[in-house]
Amino acid sequence: MFRLRMFAAIVSIVTLAVMILAIVLGAPIGVPIALIVAAACLAAIAPFDASARPARNRVLFACLAYLVPVAAALALAQGVPGMNMVMVAVIVLLQLGVGLACWAFATRKRRRMPRSRRYFDN
Repeated sequence: MFRLRMFAAIVSIVTLAVMILAIVLGAPIGVPIALIVAAACLAAIAPFDASARPARNRVLFACLAYLVPVAAALALAQGVPGMNMVMVAVIVLLQLGVGLACWAFATRKRRRMPRSRRYFDN
């Protein structure tokens, strides 16, 4: 789960970079707002250990919550002239979010094995 949380922190930082790009390119105000909400969803789970099952479920819900504002940002940027680069970046963020959600879903019920340092059993 540590790797998932670190990857979520990286995706959160990349989301903030795309938000700055959207502001610089003059996107509608809803796009940067949606992206900052999405980045906050992932940044909220990154610093906390998720070794217990309820904490793993929180990570899953945060990854699923990330998808909603990113999809909203994509919908708001669609059809605006000159937003091709922002749209491509948001589509990549959406794909990363789906990957994070699938990863969190796959690891939500794992438990730590007592004698292994990094091994998890299903």
